[in-house]
Amino acid sequence: MRIMNFVAAVGAALALSLPAFAQERGGTLKVALHPEPPSAVAGMSGLGAAEILYSKIYEGLFTYEGTLEPRGILAESWAVSDDHLKFTVQLKQGVKWHDGEDFDAEDVVTSFNVFATENPNLAVIAAQIDSVEATGPHEVVFNLKKPMPALPYGLALGSMAVIPDHIYGDGASFRENPMNDQPVGTGPFKLAEWEKGNFIKLERNDSYHVDGQPYLDNLYFVIIPDSQGRAVAFEQGAIDVVSASNLELFDVDRLSQTDDAEITNAGWEFFSPHAFMWLNNDEAPFDEQGFRQALNYAMDKEFIRNVVFSGHAKPAKGPIGSRTRFFDEATEAYAYDPEKAKELVAASSYDGRELKLVPASFLGSSWSRLAEYQVQALRDVGINAALDSMDVGSFLKKLSERDYDMGQMYLYQRGDPAIGVSRNFLSSTAKPGSPWNNVAMYQDAEADKLLTAADAETDEAKRAELYSQAQRRIAEQAPVVWLAELDFPTLYKSKVKDLISDATGLSSNFAGVWIEE
Repeated sequence: MRIMNFVAAVGAALALSLPAFAQERGGTLKVALHPEPPSAVAGMSGLGAAEILYSKIYEGLFTYEGTLEPRGILAESWAVSDDHLKFTVQLKQGVKWHDGEDFDAEDVVTSFNVFATENPNLAVIAAQIDSVEATGPHEVVFNLKKPMPALPYGLALGSMAVIPDHIYGDGASFRENPMNDQPVGTGPFKLAEWEKGNFIKLERNDSYHVDGQPYLDNLYFVIIPDSQGRAVAFEQGAIDVVSASNLELFDVDRLSQTDDAEITNAGWEFFSPHAFMWLNNDEAPFDEQGFRQALNYAMDKEFIRNVVFSGHAKPAKGPIGSRTRFFDEATEAYAYDPEKAKELVAASSYDGRELKLVPASFLGSSWSRLAEYQVQALRDVGINAALDSMDVGSFLKKLSERDYDMGQMYLYQRGDPAIGVSRNFLSSTAKPGSPWNNVAMYQDAEADKLLTAADAETDEAKRAELYSQAQRRIAEQAPVVWLAELDFPTLYKSKVKDLISDATGLSSNFAGVWIEE
């Protein structure tokens, strides 16, 4: 009923609003979104669905080509000093905020100051930045404590969205700001209407800084609470775009064969979603390397790929995914070996007590099936495992407080190990407070040394060797259980053109997307 009410409402609106030049301007696009984000303000939530929404309203300095080369959005050009301690960005001129104010360098400085504390992705690298200063109306300098060759990846939208200084500067509250109900960005779309539990409507920003864009007049994010409903909506044409992450994976291939359907795996190169199981290294028996290795040997990753994720995955080898820079193919992969797992369990101090797995069931039934498989696989090697299911808020709270035994998760690698990988394995991040960074509480002096050196190395070959050593060290110590590199194909109707334009896929700004009528 919700789907049909939405379609009827949008259909009536389109009959009045579609221009004769729809091929050029693109009309209206309807995208499935799940879960419903708590806010449209950039950086307010770490959920992937939130970034898909706010990436149309706000922009970052950079986006990334499919090859992971940085491409400027609000950055016109950038340069690194000879000593690698100054990163200077020339900003695009003539950009307006949605409220008509001019965009300038102070906006970037404020954005850094806010998200250095509010966004755990930026917080990790912010500690390596001495200061950020506006050296001109459209010039910003990042003064670094040490070289940071990965900085362009660390300034992505999901780490440092650019927000307006005139709203969030001068000590103004970020999370309690009265303007948060009406987000103000520089992006190609503006928030027009939000009917909670039903849809979020964005409308064209007529003052967007790229001539002629965006092509779409309206963009709807449709909230459908269950995966079956989303599959039906796509099949019936009630939505135009849906990510496989929002579907039952066994439905993906079927839907891709329906009339007017297209499918692509492109658009995940930057994120490279990596699925694993957190282990609380602070608590026995997870403080023993052999026991942690046993859990890795207990997982049949081929079964996980083929059955749990219906082939839309690849067995993970270690901390760095194969789509991320500096991946080392020779990293220990922990081939399925239940007998080896049993030996390691028997040799550990594990006393048979119940160990609970917190499943990420809110991500979909595939994750519930994965959790059921994991519990059985652990029982098969002598571990008394049980599920501890809960809602998403309680799940994130448990991980944040490190009040758990084992927990499912997948995280984005964000283009470069210094941005998306080191944050989970540096001792400096082993502290409660974030459900995303080093929830395992892993601490190892040798891994710290290798990662810290690699993150700062400006010679690509030397950097690759340091990351190879780090991958092998961390894989050997098995602080987590690596499960899969996830594929989330995007399904879309054939009338939708230029949907995936860079390595951020559905989290790109959609300025160039249009509808063929």
